[in-house]
Amino acid sequence: MPTAVSSSPTQLATTNLPRTLEIGAFITITIYDGGTQRLVRTAKETVAEALDEAGVSLFTADNVLPSPTSRLLPDMAITIHRSRPVTIVVDGRTVQTRSNQPTAEGVLAEAGIGLIGYDYTVPALDELLPQSPTIQVVRVTENLEVVDTPLPYESILQPTDTLELDQRGVLQAGVEGILRQRVRVRYENGVEVGRVVDAEWVARESQPEIVGYGTAVVVRTLETADYLEYWRVVKMRVTSYRPDTSGREDDDPAYGITASGLPAGRGVVAVDPTVVPFMSQVFVPGYGRAIAGDTGGGVLGRWVDLGYSDDLRRICAVVGLRRCLLPAPRARPQ
Repeated sequence: MPTAVSSSPTQLATTNLPRTLEIGAFITITIYDGGTQRLVRTAKETVAEALDEAGVSLFTADNVLPSPTSRLLPDMAITIHRSRPVTIVVDGRTVQTRSNQPTAEGVLAEAGIGLIGYDYTVPALDELLPQSPTIQVVRVTENLEVVDTPLPYESILQPTDTLELDQRGVLQAGVEGILRQRVRVRYENGVEVGRVVDAEWVARESQPEIVGYGTAVVVRTLETADYLEYWRVVKMRVTSYRPDTSGREDDDPAYGITASGLPAGRGVVAVDPTVVPFMSQVFVPGYGRAIAGDTGGGVLGRWVDLGYSDDLRRICAVVGLRRCLLPAPRARPQ
């Protein structure tokens, strides 16, 4: 039989009584929060009320199963999937948020941040995120630019009888062409990162420069003792030679004989036949009239080697003028 318990008025006056006495049906639930497990008895009606009573704080992005609005049932298991802190760098600003989405794609969708065109993220949209990730949104834009590059023109040399011999002039000015390119320029977050030629074409053809060299022969006179007429004046290197400097012994049958067969000496000069017509008449100031009747292996280009006899010990090496005397050759030298 149960034992009767009696209380005196004095005991009741000194006993601390609760201010609120709840009378109802209590149930037992289990709360799984991360790695922890709690057994709770509650008389609350919904999951949210039970968690609040148990002192469980939630972030908006935390996922609770069953949902916080679900009614409690006896022996119910409530699982909390905690969100993690996420940093999003986008459009020049840094956004701090929380999410339990496993990829950048889900996090950005929750945050209301969209990608346009070639935009991409680091890490990639479908890549699994670490515990406290930073997601960088890279905005990609492209512009088209037109770039012109000059095309060089060629220079063409052609004869003209509008200019005198040894004169040159521009008959037609050269004009550069234009190579036009359409270039696709890529920017990432406003910074240029690459250029690709999308198309190219010649917007203007180049026009060659035409330089004329004179072929017109103009006869002039030189007032000397015998009144010379000449048709060309050429600046040349001038040297001299004698038969005994030709490299042959004086008993050699060819000693003192020039390439033309004329005897070497004053009045016969050695030239380069590609510059001065062979056997033509020339006049060298300080030397006089001469025939271009000799050649030499070392006499090349604009060079005249003046002939002297062995008894005239004169050696010279200067630069001077050489006049070509009439008649002028039919082939006009360039």
